Amino acid sequence: MAGRDATGLPTGAIPRHVSVRRYKDAAWGDVDDVLSREVPVRVEWGPEPGDAGTAGTLGIAAGATRLWAWPHGLADLALGHVLLDRVHPAVTGQEPGAWGIRHAGTVTEVSEGGSLGFAVSLRATPRVTAPQPPMPMRAAVLLDAMRAFMGEEGLWDGTGCFHRAGVYDPVQGRLLRRAEDIGRHNCIDRLAGWATREGVDLGPRLLLVSARVTASLFAKARRAGFSFIVSRSAVTTGSVDMATEQGVTLVGFARDREERFTVFADAGGRVLE
Repeated sequence: MAGRDATGLPTGAIPRHVSVRRYKDAAWGDVDDVLSREVPVRVEWGPEPGDAGTAGTLGIAAGATRLWAWPHGLADLALGHVLLDRVHPAVTGQEPGAWGIRHAGTVTEVSEGGSLGFAVSLRATPRVTAPQPPMPMRAAVLLDAMRAFMGEEGLWDGTGCFHRAGVYDPVQGRLLRRAEDIGRHNCIDRLAGWATREGVDLGPRLLLVSARVTASLFAKARRAGFSFIVSRSAVTTGSVDMATEQGVTLVGFARDREERFTVFADAGGRVLE
């Protein structure tokens, strides 16, 4: 197990301090800076013992991959990646029928050749009922949600290197979870892993993201269960076309300080004046 510092973070997760040369205002200077850590993470997965008979039907086959990530809170990342990118029927092409997939057991951290390794155990369970769509939101409330989401201090401060994503509950009027990582997709994986562990239905909630919403990020958000996506950044034609076809609300350029956002798709009429 990796060592921990006084705050509980793995020692490898501490930003690296470096001395660099910087050119600014037409002059050179030597300055101290910080770099975000990024480490390889080996993720292994397979059906829980005793579920071998359902593996073929559900597409849960043993496998392994390597991710690059911020080395902290990797249990949710590993679980979410396996669920969304490795065994989800939209990825495997196998229809799970009346069954769904959830996490079972524990995720184990091990040291392996200087990298981190996680083993994810999966099992089949009856599929839950279809999630309820998120409730409509007024423009001022949407901006308040983005203000709370972006206003909290985070890993971006000091390094300028991190994306973030969050789960906002419009009924409770608060942010339920925020995830940060170097990779945009890693942030969604972390939220999906957390939601699976905690039994949180993401369907009625909003996905808030700091990064641009490309077609691939949109597809991952949909696999996680979101149908209301709000980005502080841009969206692409691919994500807008998919949102329009699937009845998903997609909002971009949500800048709370500028008091603005752009609605690119909203067939469900979820964004109110």
